[in-house]
Amino acid sequence: MLRKIKTQEEIARKNKQNQIIIGTVMILLLVFSTLGFSILSRTSDSSSQEIEQNGFKFFQENGRWTTHIADQSFSFAYLPSQTSDVVIEGEPTLNQYSEKPLYLVNPKNEAVGEIITNLGGYTLRYQESCFEGFNCSEDLPTKTCEDNIIIFDETGEKTPSKNKEGVYQDKNCIYLSGDQVKTADAFLYKVLKIN
Repeated sequence: MLRKIKTQEEIARKNKQNQIIIGTVMILLLVFSTLGFSILSRTSDSSSQEIEQNGFKFFQENGRWTTHIADQSFSFAYLPSQTSDVVIEGEPTLNQYSEKPLYLVNPKNEAVGEIITNLGGYTLRYQESCFEGFNCSEDLPTKTCEDNIIIFDETGEKTPSKNKEGVYQDKNCIYLSGDQVKTADAFLYKVLKIN
């Protein structure tokens, strides 16, 4: 079978036609991908939740609940209503931590991030420490309840309270026992006067 010999004009016209087809496909692809992205973004924006609890608006961002107090953002894993079953013994306040060092005992859990994220900007500094009377394996500074100290005690064995789960305050010592993140959020809500 023999192919027909094409003239320069026919070849140029065929190339131009192919370029128009490819250009049109590319433009349509760009338009539809932008449109699709816009629709998906709008869908995800509308699915983000806004909930009001205790007079504060909470927005869900990246799987966390965020609220704003006096132009400051605070982020939590739990809403205030989800921490209402956490027993809190004591009255911790934000002034207690403002411009003072914060010491953390047993900070090997997610709750530490919760505390530091929300209180770190108010404290002078924060660091790991050993509580007087505890057996600490590392060479850490020893602190007492005269210092601002948060003790993470998952089992509640070291908490000097009848309630082995919750938040317990003894002078400047705060014991968080049980579900560490949940009790940390309950503690933070108390400090920030949200609960």
